[in-house]
Amino acid sequence: MPSELFPLDAPQTPGARETLGAQAVVLRGRAAHHAPDLIAAIAEIDARAPFRHMATPSGKQMSVAMTNCGARGWTTDRRGYRYDPTDPLTGRTWPAMPDLFQTLAREAAVGAGFPDFQPDACLINRYIPGARMALHQDKDEIDFTQPIVSVSLGLPAIFLWGGQARADRPRR
Repeated sequence: MPSELFPLDAPQTPGARETLGAQAVVLRGRAAHHAPDLIAAIAEIDARAPFRHMATPSGKQMSVAMTNCGARGWTTDRRGYRYDPTDPLTGRTWPAMPDLFQTLAREAAVGAGFPDFQPDACLINRYIPGARMALHQDKDEIDFTQPIVSVSLGLPAIFLWGGQARADRPRR
């Protein structure tokens, strides 16, 4: 996303809807007043399925710490990227997705034009200063007719939005 679509000094109007592309929107400020409850729920998930730095199929350790909740969790190791009902670290099923997560995901999906969305998996990424996530495509999902909902809390961050093809220039 190297354009100035969202300049860092631009006002961040809660409730604003910003279109990124076909069926892709940013809905600012939707989760902010739920932050304390979201953080408490994440602490409970972390207690059952601790954050960890997964390894990519090439063996490189990711700088972003991750955990999951819901019926399936996203995981990666030497065997590849996938969604799995079992936490490979603990051997147990992932913790249930909290009701608040489900409600926020459904509300965001409706706001983005997906009225029948039922979330079944929730990947939780924890970034610390210096952690990076490379530009990538989310393509391990089972049903591409359903949205991917992302909630971001904490410090400001720059996310890149790429196109359908690798040659498409990403935007900030």
